[in-house]
Amino acid sequence: MGMQKFRSPALPLATPEYNEQQLAQLIGALRLYFTQLDSNVPLQMDGIRLLNLPTSGYNLQNGTVFRVGEDLKIVVPNVSYLYGVSATASVGTVTVTII
Repeated sequence: MGMQKFRSPALPLATPEYNEQQLAQLIGALRLYFTQLDSNVPLQMDGIRLLNLPTSGYNLQNGTVFRVGEDLKIVVPNVSYLYGVSATASVGTVTVTII
């Protein structure tokens, strides 16, 4: 969605009776509005707040932002994302001798 310098167009005020020119102006303003919303111009802004982000990319759509610790990540195609992580490990052996 392109929002660079985005402004909603001013809609014409209604008249008490049907007016073909006014309806054409309204349709033109709405067309402009939807063209701006559908634009592929990159989004540019001075600041952004991302609240309550998911903490895993599991089961999210491509392009969705999530966080892992303090890092932001984006879900991309053909990458597996886990719902949770668990691990087990062992180190060496223990020998018990009874005297």
